[in-house]
Amino acid sequence: MGRYKRMHNHLVVDDSGKTMKVVKLDGKIYPAFGEEKIRGISSLAIRKDDVLLCGYIKTGCHWMFEILHMLLNGNPQLSKHGKELGGFIDALPELILDALPSPRILNSHLLYGELPREIQKMKTKIILTVRNPKDTVVSFYNHIITLKATYGYDGHFNDFFKLFMDGEVENGDYFDHVLDWQRAMKNQSDNDILMVSFEELKANPLKCVHTLAAFLDVPIDQTFAREIVDACSFSKLKHIRRNDGPFAKLFRKGIVGDWKNWLSAEQNAAIEKRWAEKMQNCIYQPEM
Repeated sequence: MGRYKRMHNHLVVDDSGKTMKVVKLDGKIYPAFGEEKIRGISSLAIRKDDVLLCGYIKTGCHWMFEILHMLLNGNPQLSKHGKELGGFIDALPELILDALPSPRILNSHLLYGELPREIQKMKTKIILTVRNPKDTVVSFYNHIITLKATYGYDGHFNDFFKLFMDGEVENGDYFDHVLDWQRAMKNQSDNDILMVSFEELKANPLKCVHTLAAFLDVPIDQTFAREIVDACSFSKLKHIRRNDGPFAKLFRKGIVGDWKNWLSAEQNAAIEKRWAEKMQNCIYQPEM
């Protein structure tokens, strides 16, 4: 499989003048995969046995993808290509997506209302990943800096932090993104949505694997569950994916609380203030 192409139509500029390649459509910022690709996602054909993996960028989708792959295939073996080339609908051409064997795990960082329309008719099950915004912004920054050839950005963390808080990054405002998905969970009945937090997956992976299996109606015993947990430990994933070209760099630390090494007291307070203002009624409440 070839790598997907990135095409931007807009440059986000930080306070120091550093630029980042994105696509801007209808006032919202998306990854630089091209306008045509992003506009075409809503009409993507969906199969009856597809599973959707959604969530804001850097909230654990790569990790979750491998767990789901093992559950759905009944084998504790990693996927051949990972999520970037194994079902990332935000970027992959439809020709590649059509060639993927069933059951497909289709990954997206979009909002519920931006997903393929057929998911409602097919009653597609959705797994939603969430993560503490403090760790998310740190992981997001390192993701972009590591993939400089892709994003064209080499700015400082302090400048990126402001872009993140202003929603001037791909897929927009983190807080609005989480709230939009919460509304989808509460207000629609066509799709079952299971929310799994990065922190929960890290603290109790065995319990999460059993929860995911029950949600997907996949039979599982304790032995298979433990095999999945062992095969999907972050250290093993990082080691095995080390030769995956640019995608090898997507596995950095995989820990909870790395934000303490990055955020200033003022930045920490800014996130906590925003959370208090907007997220008090959110069903996801990470330890701040």
